[in-house]
Amino acid sequence: MNFLIVGFGAAIGAFIRNELTLLQSKIPVDFPVITLLINIFGALLLGIFTAQIHNGAILLLLGTGFCGGFTTFGTFSMELSQLWFQHRFVRCLLYFVLTYIFGILGFIIGIHI
Repeated sequence: MNFLIVGFGAAIGAFIRNELTLLQSKIPVDFPVITLLINIFGALLLGIFTAQIHNGAILLLLGTGFCGGFTTFGTFSMELSQLWFQHRFVRCLLYFVLTYIFGILGFIIGIHI
């Protein structure tokens, strides 16, 4: 039963991430802003869910499922690699640092909200 709960949450999260990712083409910035914001916001949400939800099934739905489907390590890795192979080393490093620092800070802030 848990796999259905996680799968349902992940499907919703992935759908919303996909819709938001479509906005990237409309932003005149040569930087993966949408993925960065999605991952930071997802970390914040995960912190909030972790601190506030004490029901295991709901935490599976929203934390593991939704946040897992919404955030994306795979897209982050692909975009980071693209920046590296395009020899955009400063942007690559900036993307890496911003994602990890603000992702961790987002989670910490979420726990304390």
